[in-house]
Amino acid sequence: MKFICKTHVLSKAVQTAKKAISSNPTTPIFSGIHLIAANNQVEIQGMDLNMAIGCQIEANVEESGNIVVPAKYFSDLLSSLQTEEVVISKNANDSTVSIEAGKANFQIVLMDENDYPAFPAITGEEKLIISDEILKNLIKKTIYARSTDETRPLFTGILFEKKGSTITFVGTNTHRLAIKSADVQNNEEKDYSMIMPGRLLNEVVNNLNSDLPQDVIISLLNRQVIIKIGRTTIVSSLVEGEFPDYKRVIPAKFAIKTKVNVKELEGAVKRVSLFSGEGDYSIVKINVKSSEIVINSSSNDVGKGRESVSSVTEGESLNVAFNARYILEVLKNIDDEEVTIEMNNSLSPACIRPVSEENYLYIVTPVRVVF
Repeated sequence: MKFICKTHVLSKAVQTAKKAISSNPTTPIFSGIHLIAANNQVEIQGMDLNMAIGCQIEANVEESGNIVVPAKYFSDLLSSLQTEEVVISKNANDSTVSIEAGKANFQIVLMDENDYPAFPAITGEEKLIISDEILKNLIKKTIYARSTDETRPLFTGILFEKKGSTITFVGTNTHRLAIKSADVQNNEEKDYSMIMPGRLLNEVVNNLNSDLPQDVIISLLNRQVIIKIGRTTIVSSLVEGEFPDYKRVIPAKFAIKTKVNVKELEGAVKRVSLFSGEGDYSIVKINVKSSEIVINSSSNDVGKGRESVSSVTEGESLNVAFNARYILEVLKNIDDEEVTIEMNNSLSPACIRPVSEENYLYIVTPVRVVF
């Protein structure tokens, strides 16, 4: 095998495929990157038991073939090269690969390509075509709400729900819930749902970086999801289990509604939460009044913080407390200037939604505190 290609193109493809490799591979062969050269293109593949990423790049292929090279050494070397082009060739003894870059020549010991599993099939049963901007927005506005606790794998994923032409993404850690929907014009009539791993969606976002608009193809095959973005294909196992009925936790009506500026509220919560002590679980107390929201927090080690922001409230005044991070993360993902916060009492779930974005809402459970 021998091919010549742009150094930065190969390096970028290897870095992308490498993301599928686990930090602790279940078997040594999964620590390698598989390169397949033929017909003036090179397929770069990385995988573990749950995910596979394949990237195609153009190259001048002088001799077809395939190799498996240790991912860490290969990617680290490529990222440090300064030459415009690199020559990759498998040596005659079949045990090493030569990397030539200008006046430099490096030899890396190969792994047995016969031990490397075949890349998963890339054609699925159901197929959905969605624009990159819509998909990126669906992921961005829900993924932060998922759990990172691997002992509860069901909640580390995001629910993907298709009903007619509407796609809905749902993320929850059981203390908060983010729901984002979008209309997608497609020819796929069948309705279905699946739970996509958070790791998969993070990699999808990393690859949605084209300067030009592009379509993303999502398809299903045997409890696997295949996502094709340009010349990159990501295949992942789905999260097993049944996602809870998220609609049941959304209150049917609210007695108190207050409208507030997003940036003003975000800044106030961020500053006041500094006085709640260290750690992720910082609590801010909120007093909702007719024309202002007062945020305060205190700790024996730090001191006290208090700040108010203007608001317009319908209903009675209310004292309520929240995890500050749960409030800040949703506010960062709202594009509108104003949000509406809807509540019933100090212990029932509250709803935060943009004023002019009807297909996005966030449910958060208050914290029980003494005022």
